Amino acid sequence: MGAKIATPDAVMRMDVVTGMTAWVTGDPIEGVFLVLPLSPAGEQAVRDGTYCPADPAPAHLAWQGRDVAGVYIGVYAGATKEARRAVMTAAAVMRMDQFAAVPTFARGATDDGKRSMASLGFSPLEGGLPDLWVQEGFSSGSEAA
Repeated sequence: MGAKIATPDAVMRMDVVTGMTAWVTGDPIEGVFLVLPLSPAGEQAVRDGTYCPADPAPAHLAWQGRDVAGVYIGVYAGATKEARRAVMTAAAVMRMDQFAAVPTFARGATDDGKRSMASLGFSPLEGGLPDLWVQEGFSSGSEAA
C-alpha cells in the first residue's frame, strides 16, 4: 500500500492487550485498520499528545475491553476509491456498533482522510497529536435522561 504502518510485532502486542485488532483485506490488500480501545490514561495521552499510535504503552490500552474511556482508530487505506470506502465503512461501523458511548480519535494524514472524517462527524482537536480528529461519544436515551 506504500504507507508506513505499525510493525507486525507492535500490532501483535496491541492485540494481546485489547483482544481486538482488526483489518480489511482484499487481493491485493485494500487497507488495514486498527481499533484500539483506550484506558482513561490512554484517552488523556491522545488528547495531550503523548500517545504513540504505532506502538502505544500497554497502560494506554483498555485490557481486553475493560474500562474503555475512548478508542483510537488507525486507518491505512488502499490506492483505489473503492478500497478507501471499504476501509472507512468498516471503521465507522465498528465505531458505532462497539464504541458509540466513548470518544473516538483518528489522525487525518491526507486531505481525503480529513474529508472522510468530517463527513462522519469528526472535528479537528487541537493540542494533541498532529492532525488529530475526534468524535465525542454519543449518549443513549437512558444516559441523556
